[in-house]
Amino acid sequence: MNVSPVCQMRTASASDPHCGVSPTVLRLGDGEDLATRVYEALAAKRAKVSHADVVAGIDRGDIGLINESTAFIHRPVPDEITVPLPVLFENDRLVAVDKPAGIASTPQGSFVARSVLVQARRQISAGVACAHRLDRATSGVLLLVKDPSFRGTYQTLFARGHVAKVYEFLSNRVLTPPVEYRSRLETSRQRTVETRGEANARTGFELIAEHGGYGLYRARPFTGKTHQIRAHAAACGIPIIGDSLYAPSSTSSAGNGEASMLESSRVFPDRIELLASEIAFTDPVDGETVTIHSCQELRPDRLQS
Repeated sequence: MNVSPVCQMRTASASDPHCGVSPTVLRLGDGEDLATRVYEALAAKRAKVSHADVVAGIDRGDIGLINESTAFIHRPVPDEITVPLPVLFENDRLVAVDKPAGIASTPQGSFVARSVLVQARRQISAGVACAHRLDRATSGVLLLVKDPSFRGTYQTLFARGHVAKVYEFLSNRVLTPPVEYRSRLETSRQRTVETRGEANARTGFELIAEHGGYGLYRARPFTGKTHQIRAHAAACGIPIIGDSLYAPSSTSSAGNGEASMLESSRVFPDRIELLASEIAFTDPVDGETVTIHSCQELRPDRLQS
């Protein structure tokens, strides 16, 4: 099954803002007063919360008992805007969305509702889970599992490298990259670095278009290390535009409108010019071959020097 890149938009639910956000589960000590038991359990974890805060949470319905020894806690959800998720593919087990740049795959830090997982639970199905993840700054095809009984099946498919992935990216350098680049990658302080030793990461590269000093490249990661394409692109001399984490000098200027270039000195950018353009796999449930394409595109001719 080759899924044509036709996007379908869903309307987000206007229900409780907690919809789609899983609560924290807290084990409680003995006692009769719920507020005191919750406060003491949180204090033991060095949480910065007062007894009055706990009482207010109970009154709002954010805190309550699951059973006699366990409570649920919904942390306050910021008033975040709804992020529409175009649907690329859907069946009774799976749904693929066209993730925009700037939102995390799963809740991170202060961005709770501004994540694909929570938005998908509000817009598509309350039980969805991510089969894999994309970086917050990356856009493109993201596969989610609708049926919880198949969650492990599809997450394992990605974990074992049985999904073929194709990415595209823009660089402000034009050259012929290596057909395949190999190195050893290790994660250090939220950043992936090349180290000495046997290669554990392999990425295929191809220059597919150029315009005005900008190059459009295709990348195929044959392994699944964190930030692999970003690190390997920089190592090959074709850093991804906007990637201030791996190539600060690549954060070039662009015009208004369609250019969507990042101008930022932040280490962790909101957007880089990296698109997960395609995934393909053999469905382990029914044996069907599935190929899903993003509706988004990157074009070097849209950039201005």
